[in-house]
Amino acid sequence: MSLRMHCRACRTAFVTRDDSSARPVVCPKCGEKQPRPNAGATVGAAPATQAASPSVSLPSRASTIKAKGTKAQSVFVPSDEEIERKPRHFRRMALGALGLLILAGVGVAVALPYLQRKPIVKAADPVNETAIAFLKAIKEGDAENVRKLSTVELPPAISSFRSVKHDPARDSKLRGKFGPIAAFHTKVNETYVWDESAGRFTPKNPLGQAAETLDTLHEAKAKAEKDGIYKKMQSGNPEDIFDAAEGLGKAMTSLAEGALSPKNLIPTYKMLIDKAKPPLPAMEKALVLEYAEHRETWDTLLKRPFMTLKADGPYLLERAEVSAMITDALGSAGDPPTPLSLTLTRFQFEGINTGWKVTSSRRGLSVEPPLGPAVEPPAPQKKSPGEIGAEPPRESGSESSNASDSSKAEKSP
Repeated sequence: MSLRMHCRACRTAFVTRDDSSARPVVCPKCGEKQPRPNAGATVGAAPATQAASPSVSLPSRASTIKAKGTKAQSVFVPSDEEIERKPRHFRRMALGALGLLILAGVGVAVALPYLQRKPIVKAADPVNETAIAFLKAIKEGDAENVRKLSTVELPPAISSFRSVKHDPARDSKLRGKFGPIAAFHTKVNETYVWDESAGRFTPKNPLGQAAETLDTLHEAKAKAEKDGIYKKMQSGNPEDIFDAAEGLGKAMTSLAEGALSPKNLIPTYKMLIDKAKPPLPAMEKALVLEYAEHRETWDTLLKRPFMTLKADGPYLLERAEVSAMITDALGSAGDPPTPLSLTLTRFQFEGINTGWKVTSSRRGLSVEPPLGPAVEPPAPQKKSPGEIGAEPPRESGSESSNASDSSKAEKSP
């Protein structure tokens, strides 16, 4: 027989076996122990108003017993309060889930712009990368890559390298227009031809230059005769001989600086730059002087003669310095590493972009001067008497006294 009970703690209705023993009954929901009622009675029954409620059909005892040898299980029957409590619980859970979804949406909306940003990746230094690739090619004996990355004819023999560092503070640039340089080269090519064996220019019309030289010599001879230099030399008078020698010296100097000067007969590229008319602007002159000093390097860098560039447009010449510590391939095992300085150059003009190339390698610290025309320091300006640091004006009386003192000092033995 089964008994229907109400838990006195949680007011849950449940059914338990009718047992004559005095063992307490345990609530299947909250676990509260309570005394077992007498047979046919209901513990914690609901008030009289609830007695008229329709009875709940109880399951048979056979359905509550499991397989043979197991104890009978109590059948849980929810009370009216429990039935009313469930919808409220579900509503709370639904509201909580909705709140979490709203918070998640707000968080995604706030974080989305940051998530869409690309990570900031520091760009690699092309100067450092070229220097490292150049040193690596030397170390591995890769002559082809050495030629691609540099214009150096005799690179240093190294077995290892480290501490490759580009110093941006020593970078220098030259910007200008190539038009004046192209016009200068046109004039040079009209008059001279480059002699590779002599490293100088020779006149295209040697007869014209010879005729000009002969004319200058005859003019000097006629002037000497007019001044009576030859008669003075024959007179035997020391003063006349001295005057004749001085006149001949002036005539020879005029010839050496004029028709017979190297800048007219066999000039170098630098000589032609110095006597260019009209003179080249400062930036353009700095570029051609750079070429004059490193002619072979430039022709290798451009893969064509520099003087064949004719286009008129802006140019950009950049120079960078890189230092590294190297170990000589022929050195002893215990030798310390030595410093190596690399100069890298890049030239851009019209459709030409040489990229960064190693143009010089030197053991020790770099002494390569920066690009650009030399700038002379400004002359110190004299300060007016009212400015700070100016010398105070001297009184006339003190000057006269100083002058008299100095004259006295000169007269004294």
